[in-house]
Amino acid sequence: MKYHGNFGRRQRDKKGRRRVGSPRILKWEGEVPLPPVPNTNFASFVLNVLAQHGDKVALVDAATSKYHTFGDVCRMVPRVSSGLSAAGVSPQDAVLLLTSNHIDYPLALLATVLTGAVCVPVSPALQPEELAHVVGVSGCRWVVVHEALVGVVKATFNLLPPGSLKKMWVLGDRPGTPSLTDLVRTDLNVTADPMTTNFTLTPAEEVTSDPRRKPAVMLFSSGTTGLPKGVKLSHTNILTAIFQAKYIRSISSTPVSAGEVDVTLLVLPAYHSFGHTILFNDLTLGGCVVMMPKFTPEKYFDAIETFKVTFSPLVPHIAKFLMETPLMDKYDLSSLRAFAIGSAPLHNSTLVALKQKSGKNATQGYGLTETAATVTVNGGAVGFQFDSVGKLMPYFEGKVVDVDTGKLLGEEQEGELCLRGPSVMLGYANDPKSTAAAIDGDGWFHTGDIGYFDDQNFIFLTDRLKDLIKVKGFQVSPDELERVIREFEGVEDVAVVGVPNDRYGEAPRAWVVPAQQHPHLDVKKLQDYVAKKVAPIKQLTGGVELVNALPKNAMGKVIKKHLRNAYVNLKAKL
Repeated sequence: MKYHGNFGRRQRDKKGRRRVGSPRILKWEGEVPLPPVPNTNFASFVLNVLAQHGDKVALVDAATSKYHTFGDVCRMVPRVSSGLSAAGVSPQDAVLLLTSNHIDYPLALLATVLTGAVCVPVSPALQPEELAHVVGVSGCRWVVVHEALVGVVKATFNLLPPGSLKKMWVLGDRPGTPSLTDLVRTDLNVTADPMTTNFTLTPAEEVTSDPRRKPAVMLFSSGTTGLPKGVKLSHTNILTAIFQAKYIRSISSTPVSAGEVDVTLLVLPAYHSFGHTILFNDLTLGGCVVMMPKFTPEKYFDAIETFKVTFSPLVPHIAKFLMETPLMDKYDLSSLRAFAIGSAPLHNSTLVALKQKSGKNATQGYGLTETAATVTVNGGAVGFQFDSVGKLMPYFEGKVVDVDTGKLLGEEQEGELCLRGPSVMLGYANDPKSTAAAIDGDGWFHTGDIGYFDDQNFIFLTDRLKDLIKVKGFQVSPDELERVIREFEGVEDVAVVGVPNDRYGEAPRAWVVPAQQHPHLDVKKLQDYVAKKVAPIKQLTGGVELVNALPKNAMGKVIKKHLRNAYVNLKAKL
C-alpha cells in the first residue's frame, strides 16, 4: 500500500520562521492498551477465528455469484493442506500462487501456510522472464495457478533448469492438469464448529515453533525503480495487521451495529500488500468479501448495487475516475459507507472531492510491502490533516532522521522516515545486502521516504530518497517539480525523472500528458513557467517530452525506470 507524494504546509512563527521542535520518536497515541500479537501460525489462527462465523457467506465471485461460507473455508483448507503435504510440499518449500482475484485464492494461501510452507502470491500480468526472476528469488517449485495462466507457468519453467517445477494445480478446470480440489483429503474429520475446531499444525508445528522468525508469505515489491524484491513476512508480521484492524474497530466512534455485515468489494489485487491486508482483515472481522478480478466501471457499480457493498478500498487512479464519472449517479449506492485509498499518491483535494460527490466517508492510508500492516491513516479515528498521510497506526513507532548523519530530528525537520514494530519484514529473500541496508541494528526499517511531522504528530511525505535528482551534487525533488507542472494549464499528468547530463551529472526531465482539451501544449511556455517558480538548479534542463500516457503498474504507480531507460537508450542510438 505504498503511498507518498503529498507536500504538507509547514508551520511558522509570527515572524515567518519555520518552527522546529525537539527530536522525538513518534508512537501510537491511543489510550487503550494494545493486545499482544499471538505467537502462532497465521493460517491456524485465522481458521479458528473464521470458524466463529459459521455458515455466513465469506467470499463471493462478483461475476458468477458463486460463494464460499466461512464454514466452507474452515472445512476445505485443512483438507487441501493435508493434500499438499501428501503430495510432498514440506515446511521448507515455497508455493507460487498465480491468479487474479478468485474466491479460492484465500483457500490456497491458507492451505499452503497451514503446512508450514511459504506462499508466494504474484501478479498474473507477469511475463515468463519476470516470473522466472520471482521463482529464482523465492525458490518456488510448486505452483497453484488460474486455469487461464497455465501456459505462462509452463513457459516460465521452460526457462529454468529441468526439474525445477515439481507439480502444478489449477484454480478452475484445465484438462490434463490436476486442480486444487483434487488435493482435498476426504479422510479428515473437519468441522466448522467453533466449540470443537482447533486447527493445529502437523507436521509443520515444530518448524513454525517461532512464528516471529518463520516466513509465512513472500510478497514482491512493485519494482518501479529496479527488479522486484521478495519481501519475507513472518506469521507474526501478517497477524499484526489483523490485530491492528480489530483494535481500530474496537475504538471507533461509529462501531458497526450488532448483526450488521460488512461487505467489501475487493478490486485491489489480493497479491498486493494492500489487497492482502484488506482481504484477511475483513474476513477475520466476519465481513463478506466480493472478489472482482479487474476494474471495469459498469461492473464495479453493478457489484455495489447487487451485493449491497458497504466498503470499497481503491487505488488512486480509480478514485480519481469515480470523482469524474457521471456513472455514480446512475446506480443505487445507498449501501456504501466508505472508501479507503492507498498504494500510490493521491492529492488530498481529490479525496475531499470524492467525499463531497459521493456523500461517503473516505480515508487515505500509507504503508509498504515491507511493513505488512498499514503504517498511517488520514481520517477516521486518528483525525484528518490536509496534505498529510496521517498519524501512526497501532503497533508502530516512527522517527525522522537526517539523511546524511542518521541524527534523530524533531517536528518540521525533513529527513527519512523510519519505522519499527512487530509487522516489519524479516528481510529480502536471498538479498542480505539490501536487508542490512533497510533494517538497522536497532530494528528500524528505513523506508526511503522523505518527510517530516508536525506538532500534532501528523506525518507529511515529500519525496522518495531514491527518486531525488542530484544536480551538480545538490538534491532536487522531482515531487516538487511535478506539483509545479501540474499547476500549468493543460497538464493532465506528469512524471519528472533525473536523466544523465554531461554538464550537471543529472538533469530533471519531465514527461507530460496533455489534457484532452490542450493537445498542443506549448512546451516552451511550460518551461518558462517552471523557471519562474523554482531555483535555477531545479529547472527542466533535461527537457520536456509530451506523451499520451505514463507507464504505470497495476497499483497506479508510475514506473519511472521505464522512462529513464527509454531516454538513455534513445540517446545511445543518436
